[in-house]
Amino acid sequence: MFMKRLGRTLLQGLAAMLPAILTIYILYWLVRSAETVLGSVLTLLLPPGRYIPGMGLVAGLLFTFLFGMALNAFLVRKMLSLSEALMNRIPLVKVLYGSLKDFIGFFAARREAQFNQVVTVELDFGGMPMRMLGFVTCSDFSNLPEGIGDADEVAVYLPLSYQIGGYTVIVPRSAVNPVAISTHRAMGFVVTGGLTADKGNAVAEGRRGAGSAKPAGSA
Repeated sequence: MFMKRLGRTLLQGLAAMLPAILTIYILYWLVRSAETVLGSVLTLLLPPGRYIPGMGLVAGLLFTFLFGMALNAFLVRKMLSLSEALMNRIPLVKVLYGSLKDFIGFFAARREAQFNQVVTVELDFGGMPMRMLGFVTCSDFSNLPEGIGDADEVAVYLPLSYQIGGYTVIVPRSAVNPVAISTHRAMGFVVTGGLTADKGNAVAEGRRGAGSAKPAGSA
């Protein structure tokens, strides 16, 4: 009995510590990588003895900032467009590049308010009613080829638990119901299989974010 309680306590401590440890380690790895790579370049470019530890990290942040500003220039956008078109012509590279771009853009890009709307999709599995938690990703198919979606339908992304992936389904607007919960908390709930449920915080955050979200069933 004592060993069982001890093991359960250790697992609880590990579950609480592991996310923080992994986050700190990833940040440390990014900082160290930037310092190592760019620091080596600066050491070669600067006069002997002029390099100061930390300049590589500062150079990386400055380069990222300047690159972000350069994206607004027409010439830079044109060059990126040409390079992207070239990558999309290489059989293996286009699959890898497209998947990584979509995955990173999923989390990094600015989305319209409807993307931030969490919904449940009503399903019927062998006569048993079910609800799946998902995210409205598209409610206007007018700029897409005919047959993908109609005016009374929406696209909903249904993530899978404990892995990267999911399904995008096109369903009638009447089949989805908005849920008062923030996107990141809903994603955490789904990815962990419901183990990170926190009703109080979820409802509080959902009330703050639901006011600006348009109902999924509206046009």
